Parts: sequence; C-alpha cells; structure tokens
Amino acid sequence: MSATTSRERSPLVAMSLSMLCCGLGQIYCGEAGRGLILLSLSLLLGPIVVATALTATSTGMLILLLASLTAVLGISLWSIGDARRRARALRGTEFIPRDYNRPAVYVLLAMTGVPYALGLALFLRANVVEAFRIPSASMVPTLVPGDRVLVTKLGIADRTLSRGEVVVFRNPQNRSQSFIKRVIGLPGETVEIRDGKVFVNGQPLPLEPGPASTDGSPAGKASGAALKIEHADRVAYAVLDDPAEQEGPRDSPPVTVPLWCYYVLGDHRSRSIDSREFGPVAHSEIVGVLSYLYWPGDRWSRFGPTSGPQ
Repeated sequence: MSATTSRERSPLVAMSLSMLCCGLGQIYCGEAGRGLILLSLSLLLGPIVVATALTATSTGMLILLLASLTAVLGISLWSIGDARRRARALRGTEFIPRDYNRPAVYVLLAMTGVPYALGLALFLRANVVEAFRIPSASMVPTLVPGDRVLVTKLGIADRTLSRGEVVVFRNPQNRSQSFIKRVIGLPGETVEIRDGKVFVNGQPLPLEPGPASTDGSPAGKASGAALKIEHADRVAYAVLDDPAEQEGPRDSPPVTVPLWCYYVLGDHRSRSIDSREFGPVAHSEIVGVLSYLYWPGDRWSRFGPTSGPQ
C-alpha cells in the first residue's frame, strides 16, 4: 500500500467518528475548527436544557426537551453527512496529518463527548423528567395499557401535591415496582369509601353520571352505570366502578392521612390496588407527577398535556 493511499481519509471512518462524537469526523479530516464548533454546539445544549427545566412548566419542559432532542439529532446527522463529504473531497489526494490527527486525540475527545451525553441523560432521568409505560388498566379511562407518559420529578421532594393530581410512586409492598394513581386524600384529612363513593372529611366528592358510550376508548366499553365523572376540587375526571369486576377492596373504613402522606386511588376503582389495600403513601415514596401523554396506546387525539389543578 502506497503512502498516498495509507494517508487518505476514509469516508466510513469519518462517519463512524462523527457518530461516536459530534465533530470528530471533521477533526479526522483535518478541520479542527469546524469539528470543535460542532462539538461545542452539542455540548452547550445540555446546560441550556437543565437551566430552562428549572423554571419551565411541564408543557414548556416537554417542548424544550423535544426541541433540544431535535437540535441534537439535527446537528449529529449534519455532522455525520458533512464528515463524509469532507473525506470524499480528499479522495485521491495525499492527506498530510496535523499534530492532532492521532488516535490518542480521538479517544480523548470521545471520552469527553460520550460520557457527557450519558451523564446528561441520566441527570434528566433522575432529577427532571422520566418516561413510563402504562402496563395495566388501573387508571382507565384516563390512562390505558400501552400509553407512554412523561413524569415530572423536578422539586418533587418539597412540592405540596394537590387533590386530583396523578403521581408515580414506589409500591409500598414492593419498592422495586412503580405505581401510578390519583391523589384523593391530603395530609390531615380523613378519607372513607362507602359503596364505592369517596368521602373526604365526611363530605362526598361530587359524582355525576358519565356517558353511556364514548368514541371507542376502553371507558366506552363500560356500562353507563360504571362510568362516572368525579370532581376533586378543581379537577374533573372519569372513573370506573363496577362491583362485578372488583379485584380488591371496594370500600375503606375512615382513614386519617398522616402528615406528609397522601391517600391515592386508581381511576378504575374495580381494578386498582391502591390506598384501600396498602394505606396512605408517604411523600418520600412519590417519584413524580404525571405531566404529559406523549405516546397514546390507542388514539392520537389523547396526545398532549394531562389535566390537573390550574
């Protein structure tokens, strides 16, 4: 193999390096300035995401994350294509390596970019937002099996939850498992369930008949007697209660919710294991608050932010 051939820049290698670390393919082709600009752009998106997430609403956070993801993907794809074009432009010519065209430099840059991206993803997942897939029917009709949702974790340790919010928490009976339910009883309140009807401090939560059928969602398959609209402060939501389908306790004796605890119920009261069985949930066990349905399990008309206290 001639010296000229051995020093040619391979489009495949250039593309592979840019896949590994944005801008690295350009550096491989001798354009350090271009490569470092691309690398810097990809690295700058992380602090922007974190800084904005600290002040954004749940909807704003999702828009930011989607925009950032699109920007990262766009920059990465452009970097890969540009690296290929740069390498092809050098085909048939002898490439004179620069001082930085060394494997050690490539490894060093890759060790900067790859851990940074992984660390940012892990930080966002642990502290800002996490995606969950709904596996069961315990929250039908609000959430159906197969739904994919975003749960906001930011500030959850110090946040005061409101009645009607949907939260994800660690199962008190198996902490390796996560449950998703609706907050019904707040700290200091007394919650009782009689004949499927919820009472808070002796007062029933307003309940009205729901439609006998809907546009094809699982709720529409229930009888009109089973589908109800429950009102919890400023939130109204559909619940299902069919004694014939009951899988756990239907009613609950009066329970006073301890401080920093919440009484939670599934919207499908007949198929939900919730505070009727394991009692109030400690605030410290709550992972986050449901904020967005980003991949509906059935109809795309359900896509979007979830309802909650205004």
